[in-house]
Amino acid sequence: MAQLRPSVLYALLIMGGLLTGTSLIYGLFYDSEKMAGNRYENSYAEFKDVELTEKQARAIKLLKAEDIEWAHFRFIEAIKDDNMEHMVAFIDAGMPLHSNSILLEIALGKSKEKIRMLTLLHDNYQLDLNALYKLPNFVSAFDEQLNDVSGPYIKSRKEDYRAALRTYKKKFSVWELELEARKREMLSLCSNDACRSGRINDVRRMFANSEPERPKEDYIVKERVNVSLLTVSAWQKDEALLQFLRDNGAELIPNKLFLTDAKLIYFKVSPEGVTTILKNGKPSTYSN
Repeated sequence: MAQLRPSVLYALLIMGGLLTGTSLIYGLFYDSEKMAGNRYENSYAEFKDVELTEKQARAIKLLKAEDIEWAHFRFIEAIKDDNMEHMVAFIDAGMPLHSNSILLEIALGKSKEKIRMLTLLHDNYQLDLNALYKLPNFVSAFDEQLNDVSGPYIKSRKEDYRAALRTYKKKFSVWELELEARKREMLSLCSNDACRSGRINDVRRMFANSEPERPKEDYIVKERVNVSLLTVSAWQKDEALLQFLRDNGAELIPNKLFLTDAKLIYFKVSPEGVTTILKNGKPSTYSN
């Protein structure tokens, strides 16, 4: 059997690789387009054999006309994009709401339709307006208010550290004096360098367990915070949002601030923006 020259073999291998790669790329794009098309068409399958109300039919027609698939994340997109027309269409067609965090996003947003959005969601879904929501770490608008909450505790911990450091320094001085006295006592019995070196090591081992431990200063900053919608509206001085929450039974509930030293601080914020730090359900000694 004739053998191929290495150069010919390499050329064939390269050509084969190119053909295979081209086939894979074509197949990938073809399948992706096919899948995207099927996903859109199949997303409305649940309505195929269902008798729709006039409102549902009108809403679905609108969404289909704009090539919007029937998917929960598209519903959330409509809310985030401040697209009231699509949002109403999803609601009218019967899309369930599986995201509570969207309420906080609406409250933090700049939408002129904020109250209308919340009203629509509240009227059509069982919203918990007395829940706590995790404030995203990238939100820095309330850093001043949160520093007021954590500040007194952090100041107290720093004072505790300074007091512990003073106590440590006193104990260390006494320990060091005792160590040196013991060294002198042991060295007085030696007549050569080898003995002195051994005795010094012996004394260090004897005193190692009694050496005072230097206190460590904790690194304390905000780790995460869970806030109520009432708190957010008070901090933003959003009177329209405050009124909406009041009208729908929202209550003043404790917020939670977690610090990096595992401290949890409960605090309330009044509609006027006054912060009260709580301890066991009552104002603490750190109240502002």
